[in-house]
Amino acid sequence: MASLIENLIIQLNEEYPVYEELLKVSMEKTPAIISNDLDRLKQVTDREQYLVDKVTSMESSRARIMKDIASVLNRDSNSLRLTDIVEFLEGQPEFRDPLAEIDEKLLKLAQKLKEVNMHNQNLIEEALSMIEYNINLLQNLNRAPETAEYSRDMFRGGNAYGGEQTPTGRFDAKQ
Repeated sequence: MASLIENLIIQLNEEYPVYEELLKVSMEKTPAIISNDLDRLKQVTDREQYLVDKVTSMESSRARIMKDIASVLNRDSNSLRLTDIVEFLEGQPEFRDPLAEIDEKLLKLAQKLKEVNMHNQNLIEEALSMIEYNINLLQNLNRAPETAEYSRDMFRGGNAYGGEQTPTGRFDAKQ
């Protein structure tokens, strides 16, 4: 069991810098979104995807270790969490303390990453709303002459608006 815990601690310590880099890249995405720099945004997104792929492969290694620990503890591997393992290791501070420390660091980092990603998502949604507004505005500007209820003779002197009260319409009410 001790070697499994050591492997888990090593695995988590290897994952942590990758998550830090992912946070850094996600933070670089914010100014690219704000400045509408699509080339820079693509570069950042490509780097972010590379790191996500790396994290995914590391997560599969961690999942295998967690599954082995769950089988030793006779627990369901899907419901076993790091906090459960930390509690189980209560009498073994040489394993419990490093595991609790990296777990806490990863939780804080994950929370920061979640906040940055939510902020970026909100910025993207606002940018899309602004684009949609501009498109609608341009479409309405092009349609305005067709939908307006004014005639081109409206401000000339010989009609109902210009002074003379004789209607010039073609509708014959007597028909």
